[in-house]
Amino acid sequence: MAGTENSTPGLYFRAAAPEPQLETLRTDIAGFIGKTARGPLDRPVRIEGWRHYQDIFGGLTREADTAYSLRGYFENGGEVAYVLRLLAPAHAAAQATWVVGDIDPVSSQWVASAPAGGGFSFARYEIIASSPGTWANGMRVLFSYRLRGRNGLPQLDIEVHPVNEGVEYLAGLTPRDLETQVTERSRYIRLRGVSTFQPAPTGFSGPLSSQWNTLELRNGFEENPGLDEYIEASRIMAEQPEVALVAAPDMYRMPDPDVHPYRFLSVLTAHTDRSLDRQALVSLPSSVHSIQEARQWVRSRMLDMPDGMTRSLAAYHPWICVDDPLGGLIEPLRTIPAVGHVAGLISRLDRERGAHHTPANAVLFDCVDIGHGYDLPDKGVLVQNGINPVRCRRGKGLEVWGGRTLVDAAQFPEGLYLAHRRLIHRLVRAIRRVAEPLVFDNNGPALWLTLVRAMTTILLEAYRAGALKGGRPEQAFRVRCDESLNPEFDRSLGRVYCELQVAPAVPMEFITLRIAISRQGTLEVIGP
Repeated sequence: MAGTENSTPGLYFRAAAPEPQLETLRTDIAGFIGKTARGPLDRPVRIEGWRHYQDIFGGLTREADTAYSLRGYFENGGEVAYVLRLLAPAHAAAQATWVVGDIDPVSSQWVASAPAGGGFSFARYEIIASSPGTWANGMRVLFSYRLRGRNGLPQLDIEVHPVNEGVEYLAGLTPRDLETQVTERSRYIRLRGVSTFQPAPTGFSGPLSSQWNTLELRNGFEENPGLDEYIEASRIMAEQPEVALVAAPDMYRMPDPDVHPYRFLSVLTAHTDRSLDRQALVSLPSSVHSIQEARQWVRSRMLDMPDGMTRSLAAYHPWICVDDPLGGLIEPLRTIPAVGHVAGLISRLDRERGAHHTPANAVLFDCVDIGHGYDLPDKGVLVQNGINPVRCRRGKGLEVWGGRTLVDAAQFPEGLYLAHRRLIHRLVRAIRRVAEPLVFDNNGPALWLTLVRAMTTILLEAYRAGALKGGRPEQAFRVRCDESLNPEFDRSLGRVYCELQVAPAVPMEFITLRIAISRQGTLEVIGP
């Protein structure tokens, strides 16, 4: 306890989580943009696991899909995620007022019933929810005071009873510095002294103990974030070096859902494409049921994002049904976008096999059905249009059955496969790590040789992992950094160019088996 540490000499131990070390080479970390139950606003928070998410942002909420997607992300193997909570500018935190005791207006001293000996700095405090929104409406707070605590000094205990979350106990607080202690220890509330004057000291100590009436926080409100908030969030998330996958499960809840989500998606995809080391994931609207509607959706996105920018966007359809403990017996399932579950699958396969493996033909966990089914020919049409289907097979569960980006394969074949894009993202991050320390070195043959060696080491690792095709390394990649690439004019401007050529291994999407029956009546299966 804070009071004990300050008053009694001795040796004390305190458990503290280590500061997370940024690992910019990882490509398995996802960033989520959207509305959550509570938590800090407009800044990405690094989360390690579902329990950690609940501590910071609360649990599931009926008003948004982001929390359900985060739960699916971690259930499918995601380890680390960045979460950026959004609200519209019109929001407020729930509040209540705690009157510690009354002050005599003439003498400016505590009245006889007040805890005068406690050392309170203020006679009245505002209790404010730790973050804005409606989540804290109805939260109850109970204060208990003792003139002589375990350490012989005045102490205060606080019980916080949030709605639909566990009770929080703050025991052994020192009344003199309540605001700081509550800020450090409470997930749910903050205190702010609001007395117009500090109570003058008195000659009596007041009661030995006190317990105030339970207080209930009210008047918290929020509105769904709009286009401006989502665009700013996209810019902020693009600056996070660890994030390699970006999703916004609640983007279709924006005002004007026929226009604003697609303007945001264009900005998000532009940010991911410009960074060269991350991928945006999106689900088609839940209202898209027919193949014609899916085709039209793809054509519209290509018009919104020209010049092959859609290579940085992977689309999944249909939506999936997940268990919803908030729905009760009437609505036990909730239909949500599949992007959170898919991001968790990609994250897990990235760590198990590598970024160059196609995140497909794998089972999704924490989901029980799909929102809309397609027959086999229609699934083929979806894949040919760049949409990765989520299929449901009897006895097999839900599977991702596609590994393509949304790019036009006829115009930009090099950006077709998601595995190729993620391989490039991995290489870009590795190259940045080895090349950035060389900035400001002398631009000459020694620097060129260093770059060639570093790039060759990176590509050789990728080749040995099976990410590149070819019987020998020289067939899989080529690195060049010499005087022909770096003439005197470019060197005078402080530039150095290094050219890399790679041959990624192509995913096997179609397997053809030829079956022949001989005259003798034997069956032969001949490979492709």
